[in-house]
Amino acid sequence: MPRSALIVADSAGPTELVASVLQRQGFAPFESVGNCAEAAQSLRAGHFDLVILPLQRISAAELAAVERETRRSGNTFVIGTAPHADPELIVRAMRSGVHEFLIHPPDPNELSAAVDRLMRRAGSAARRGSAIAVYSAKGGVGSTTVAVNLAFALAKEHPDGRVALVDFTTGGGDVRVMLDLRSPYDTGDLAGKSEGIDAEFLHSLLTPVSGGVWVLPASEDPAGNEALDGGAVTKIVDHLRANFAYTVMDCEHTLGERALAALDAADRIVLVTQLDVPSLRSTQRTLSLCGRLGYADDRLHVLVNRFHSGDLVSLSDAAGVLGRDVSFTLPNDYRTASAALIKGVTIVEYDADSKLAEGYTALAGRLNGGIDEPAGGGRRASRLGRMFGRGRKG
Repeated sequence: MPRSALIVADSAGPTELVASVLQRQGFAPFESVGNCAEAAQSLRAGHFDLVILPLQRISAAELAAVERETRRSGNTFVIGTAPHADPELIVRAMRSGVHEFLIHPPDPNELSAAVDRLMRRAGSAARRGSAIAVYSAKGGVGSTTVAVNLAFALAKEHPDGRVALVDFTTGGGDVRVMLDLRSPYDTGDLAGKSEGIDAEFLHSLLTPVSGGVWVLPASEDPAGNEALDGGAVTKIVDHLRANFAYTVMDCEHTLGERALAALDAADRIVLVTQLDVPSLRSTQRTLSLCGRLGYADDRLHVLVNRFHSGDLVSLSDAAGVLGRDVSFTLPNDYRTASAALIKGVTIVEYDADSKLAEGYTALAGRLNGGIDEPAGGGRRASRLGRMFGRGRKG
């Protein structure tokens, strides 16, 4: 399938030369827009393998908008051009996701070399590992527990693969506590050095844990949290995906810059909820926001934690409220979960034969192999659905 390119204004130089360069690199005829606002709209509407934009004509807000759309795509490369090699301009551009800089108008040979480098990186990126974000807008529903145990379940199911677990919550996340982890390094250390990371350095920061998982806990230092902005999160995930078969991310509950960057980078997003009104209302709002952000439906998976068949709110009620089926359930087993937490071990390590351990094993298998049937029931109108303003009409 031919590659696609988006050119903003005359940033790539004369049309005939650009077309010739891109054609030799396997691109279809490129699309052209007049400014960066139009570029952001085009990126929201469809995928492009390459974007070329004029750095001297773009404001910080416009550059941030383009960065957000290319980051959401996950495999779009950006070349920026300007009449002069202004160091401050180049640094600002690189920090905003621009991959290559060229003097305008670009020499055709230099443009061809830059495109070739980026397309080689694209081929390498296609072989990268998978990233799974675990998120809940409401605290107390067990999203950290899900992230930790999912990572270890993936490692158990795929012993030949490598699994990373990263805690992107700020103020000292709970991953460190749950695993009784004494790690000298955390996300703050990696955020501060993200420009010069290689595989060896990455492994020096991660803490290997029994069970086949490498862990990067959250920073407990306010300065480390400050360094962990959206750009740093994106780079961390990119490095982890390049070196691990699976990367599981525990995201903070507020949909701020860090959480959005993690969700943007994820192949699958597990939205953790419970069968109670506050939790479902929170998940309903999150799903609505994810829709506005352009996340594809097949990336989003609702997980009901602490499920009990006797709950007053049924899975059918939840499906009606949320406008989508529940993908997964994990059973309510307070005794097993609490005992594992006290001992600082995972559910599988504490009691591999428990229903909860079996639930995590099934969750890991289905996230890796695709989603089959909904976890239970179909959508139907209900009093609860009407209360939320959702449910089937007719």
